[in-house]
Amino acid sequence: MKFAHLAAAMLLGQADAGPPQRVQITVRAIAATDDPAAPPGFDEKLAPIASHLRSFGKQFRYRSYKLLLEETFDLDWKSPAQLELPGSRSLQVMPRQLAQDGNIKVHLELLGEHPEHTRKLHTDYSIQRGGTILVGGLRVDPKDDKAGTLLIAVTQAVEK
Repeated sequence: MKFAHLAAAMLLGQADAGPPQRVQITVRAIAATDDPAAPPGFDEKLAPIASHLRSFGKQFRYRSYKLLLEETFDLDWKSPAQLELPGSRSLQVMPRQLAQDGNIKVHLELLGEHPEHTRKLHTDYSIQRGGTILVGGLRVDPKDDKAGTLLIAVTQAVEK
């Protein structure tokens, strides 16, 4: 009998725990190209987001996707993380809040090439829990037209 009351109290405590305290965000820098010389398809390391890339590819017609770098951050709300990107650029990502619909509001800021660091992107996105957004358009290497287009994939998972 005492065990049943204890279990019920533990379940109630979990229900009242409130929103998750930390957010796990994985950022992937991807080279996308429509160059016929590039091997078609996806880098096998992109398997976790392949369905998102296929959907993206229907609109933008890239034939090849290669993972350039990947980093996972375990962040507190409103705590930024920074990642160095190809082409002497950097990306700052910061989880802002958990919306009532369960989506995570994330702020992205992409800074241009060193040393100028001009702001190329400064906006908020809403990501479904466990979802991925893709942002892109710059060249992977600003000095090499054949290096492909830089795509940034931001994947979110909420930790308890």
